[in-house]
Amino acid sequence: MKEYPFIASTENVNSYGYRILTEGIDISQYEKNPVLLYMHNRGGSNPTGDEVIGKARLEKKNNILYAYVTFDSKNEFASKIEEKVAGGFINMCSIWADPIETSTDPQLALPGQKYETVIKCKMIELSIVDIGGQDDALRLSAGNSPHKLQLINQQNTMSNFTTIALALGKEPNSTESTVLMAVSELKLSLETEKGKTKEWQDKYIALKKTEATALAEKAIKLGLFPEDFKDGLVSLFDNDYDNQHKKLSALIEKKESEENKETKTHTIEGVIKLSNDKTKIAIGDEESFDYLQKHDPAKLSLIRTNEPDKYKKLCTDFGAGVRYTGK
Repeated sequence: MKEYPFIASTENVNSYGYRILTEGIDISQYEKNPVLLYMHNRGGSNPTGDEVIGKARLEKKNNILYAYVTFDSKNEFASKIEEKVAGGFINMCSIWADPIETSTDPQLALPGQKYETVIKCKMIELSIVDIGGQDDALRLSAGNSPHKLQLINQQNTMSNFTTIALALGKEPNSTESTVLMAVSELKLSLETEKGKTKEWQDKYIALKKTEATALAEKAIKLGLFPEDFKDGLVSLFDNDYDNQHKKLSALIEKKESEENKETKTHTIEGVIKLSNDKTKIAIGDEESFDYLQKHDPAKLSLIRTNEPDKYKKLCTDFGAGVRYTGK
């Protein structure tokens, strides 16, 4: 008796939109009664005896279920079907199985799959068919009550909703209104925190601006830069605060160190002068900063604009204690 090899089932997605895992097909019961039918027809309430047209030997290999079919050559109808198979007119078979366990796990789904993956099922019979769902077409039915697989997308939507609920600290079976309320509360909380963050950022920026202004004014007071340079000095802090702060602080520190030495010198000279004339301490003339700011500010302004070096010298002398003591 000749055996005809068929692929009974693979793990590809069939035309119905689901797939079955080969390892999960339980063939133990089928092997005890390995019937081969035609078009899954058992005759219903009026069997004729021609429904079983042969038998099949099964083998699982590389995630494929192979069926080696032998026809009942003594049965006229079975012989007819065998002739069509032998002649290449029929090349497909299909298993009839009842699902035991299914899964909506997206990691098990393949492109084009719409329904659950059948993880475990019980094989009932094998049929020669004219057109199957595909080479591994699986008829998921038991009697007259077809088994309904769930859509993967629907399950994933529910799974995602549950995940969102859990992420928000809510129960997995929370209602939509509960989840939406939690989302609204979270949004409000984030907006509040953003407002607080913006407030502190503004305060920090204002503090840096104040510090930059103070350093610029100190540098000008020490005669490092003319008064007109103030805005320019402060603006330099906008792009590189830390570096500018470091540079200007170093200049100020250096200048203060130099002036401390000069102050000591002036103090000694003042003491000597006091010993000779207690009414004079580092006396300046009418070209001194002290005199001009009191008696001729317009001239002082012109010197600052047109003679920056002289203006710097006047500022330095003023900082060193030179004062006009004349009438």
